[in-house]
Amino acid sequence: MNQLKKILYIEDDYMTRDIVRRFVGKTYEIDMAESGEAALIMTEKNNYDCFLIDIGLNGGLNGIEVTKEIKKIGNNKNKPFIAVTGYAMRKEKEYILNSGLTHYISKPFNSRELLELLENTIGH
Repeated sequence: MNQLKKILYIEDDYMTRDIVRRFVGKTYEIDMAESGEAALIMTEKNNYDCFLIDIGLNGGLNGIEVTKEIKKIGNNKNKPFIAVTGYAMRKEKEYILNSGLTHYISKPFNSRELLELLENTIGH
C-alpha cells in the first residue's frame, strides 16, 4: 500500500483546522500547527509534501513570513505552499502569490475544491 502524502496545515482557528482535517484526512496524512512558530518546529522534525497556510495568523509570524522561513528548512524551497485565506480580492491574491506561495484557495471552500487543488498539486 502506498504511503499517504503528508501535509502541514498552519491555521490558528480550531474550527477551520477541524473542517480541513475532515475534508482531507482520509486521502492525506495531515498535521496541524496553531502558529507559524509551531510550524517551524514541526517542519524541522518532519518531511511534508505540501503546506496549507492561513495568511492571517494571529500573533507571531503571518502566513507569508512563515512560508519564507519554511523554505529555508531542508528541501522545502520548491514544494507547494497553498494559501488558505479569507483574502479574496484580486490584488490580495496577486500579492500572496508574488510573496512565495505557489497556490491559493479562498475561504469558504468546500471539500471538492480543496481535494481537487491538492490532487492537482501533489497527487495522492
